[in-house]
Amino acid sequence: EDYLDRNTGITYKTDKDFISTGKNTVVAPAYYLTIPYFGNMVNSLRTFPEGKRNCYTLKPRQGKNQNYYVRAFFYYGNYDSKNQAQKFDLYIGVNYWETVDVRQQTYYSIIHYSVTDTIYVCLVNTGSGVPFINGLDLRFMNDSPYRSMNGSLLPRVHADLGGNPTQSSSTIRYTDDVYDRIWWLGNLNDAVSISTETNIDIQGSDHPCRLPVEVLRTAVQPRNGLNSLSFNHTLLHIENFTPEFLVYFHFAEIEQIAPGKLREFTITLNGLKYGPFTLEYLKPLTKGPYKLQVQEDQVGFSIDATLRSDLPPILNAFEIFELGPLPDSPTNQADGMFSISILLNAIGFGARML
Repeated sequence: EDYLDRNTGITYKTDKDFISTGKNTVVAPAYYLTIPYFGNMVNSLRTFPEGKRNCYTLKPRQGKNQNYYVRAFFYYGNYDSKNQAQKFDLYIGVNYWETVDVRQQTYYSIIHYSVTDTIYVCLVNTGSGVPFINGLDLRFMNDSPYRSMNGSLLPRVHADLGGNPTQSSSTIRYTDDVYDRIWWLGNLNDAVSISTETNIDIQGSDHPCRLPVEVLRTAVQPRNGLNSLSFNHTLLHIENFTPEFLVYFHFAEIEQIAPGKLREFTITLNGLKYGPFTLEYLKPLTKGPYKLQVQEDQVGFSIDATLRSDLPPILNAFEIFELGPLPDSPTNQADGMFSISILLNAIGFGARML
């Protein structure tokens, strides 16, 4: 039945109207998850032991030629008592999305530009396990700056810096996040956390990415005596495709700076320098997206104080997206819907439609 998840504030619908194949089941009692920011939906799932390809059929009311945020949740939970890892492919329409390799709870997200009124999310059996799914979110992106008119965006990092991870989870979802992002709570090397309880005005400001207030209320700065923040990471990327990434940096000055003092910094991203930049007290500032193509999957940046800066740099949050390849599409919408509905008459489990 439909239900409101009180931890996430999300109302989930059953999947009976979105798929007609597969079998509903629940995780083994010993594997029941209570991670609040995933919600209860991860403890039930739909499995697809029959058919090579099974698809959910989503028909958002905003229709075609729009951007949508699609997220799929997976948690094996030893539902079949075999204690075996499952591996299968995830597609959006006829386009490859990710290979799902499930050893613990996980999720995959994509910002998809739909050229048809119907969006199909498909699970494909590749011979390495029975496909399954626990939850599916669909969100209309409206006038979001996270847009791709000729491909897709795959979120790789949503980093909320200065936050405090708990023993049970290093991720969090905020009920006031209009894009319902799942944020990683963390720090950077040789950095310390700073925070404020003061309200930050996120309305009417230069704040297109619309970060939750709690993300902006925390930040990191270099440890004493240092003037630089740095991040280096090897990112997952689509196989057989030279990765390109978009990087967004989010700032808000949360310390009252003494008169005559200056906080000024530059951004260096994979060797390219941007800036200098200054901040206004309690006013959000987003820089980017900066586009970069990398050969060895390494994304690295530093935030460096300028020579005339009195204070070290800060960083509240950053986001990294991979640019997906151009989507394949049917020659016309009717043909595409016909072929998919015949071959893949299926969809299952809890779905969120907004």
